[in-house]
Amino acid sequence: MDNSIVLVCAADDNYSMPLAATTRSVVASMRNPQNLSLYIIDGGISKVNKERIIQNLKSEQVKVTWIKARRSQFKNMQISSTVTIAAYYRLLIPAILPTNIEKAIYIDSDVIVRSDIEALWQQDIKDNYLLAVQDMGAPLVSSPRGLVNYQELGIPADCKYLNSGVLVLNLKKWRQDNTSLEVIKYLNDYKQYVRWFDQDGLNAILAGKWGELDARWNQMPYLFRFGSWQESPFSEEEYNNLLNHPYIIHYSTREKPWNDNCNHPQKELFYEYLDNSIWSNWSVQQAAKKRRQKQMAVFQNIYGSFKKQVKSLIKAS
Repeated sequence: MDNSIVLVCAADDNYSMPLAATTRSVVASMRNPQNLSLYIIDGGISKVNKERIIQNLKSEQVKVTWIKARRSQFKNMQISSTVTIAAYYRLLIPAILPTNIEKAIYIDSDVIVRSDIEALWQQDIKDNYLLAVQDMGAPLVSSPRGLVNYQELGIPADCKYLNSGVLVLNLKKWRQDNTSLEVIKYLNDYKQYVRWFDQDGLNAILAGKWGELDARWNQMPYLFRFGSWQESPFSEEEYNNLLNHPYIIHYSTREKPWNDNCNHPQKELFYEYLDNSIWSNWSVQQAAKKRRQKQMAVFQNIYGSFKKQVKSLIKAS
């Protein structure tokens, strides 16, 4: 039986450079990278950027499998300026990975891994649907940033709310119980209550059914809002370990290291895992792409107005 560590990431072309930094940090932190099987759910990554991602890995030992995303299931899902449809692709993992794979690690493409993920892989998942870290911005479903409709769903107020940026998934259990379909159905049926994308769906369907990881596996920027450990929900030892020795750093807010407005204290760490000779033109290309998108949006608005005026003139005549 294959004993590979199965890691899944997902991205569209806009996140190709961040994905490269994330995957490189994983490999750089592993003692035995040849044990890694990396699956990337491809939400429209260009051929050029795929080649760059592979180049940036700097490892011929890692097996990379590209899986084309099935976007149609998520066409009506909520997105934002920093969260695209690719955020929902993690819900497809049980269906698109080979059925003989019964467990997988999923990580977002805005994280930097600082510790060997073999230790994460060895975590006992027991009978839980997944393992995750409690969200620091919304520790409970009843938190102001938690689940809006937790009471309607019958979820106890003290139920913990997970962050979906780092997950260890029990694929066998998900497949048996059609969990992906349940989460997708929730996201469609309760669209008016969804604020935090796939994360709200996971918390609504899997409330009380997930196991908690050490917070060091998902250090979030909310940590830096605490002036000291006394102001935080952590013990002094937990706080210091989380602050100084995180296993995974998650740039989970709107402020991303590759954006000018980022004030994250570990912003520069992100660039340690990028080869400048590969990605030097990426920001220029992204800016040009955004300009083209804006120009197209303006053109479509003008064209839409023109069509309406033509129809009105035809009706009037």
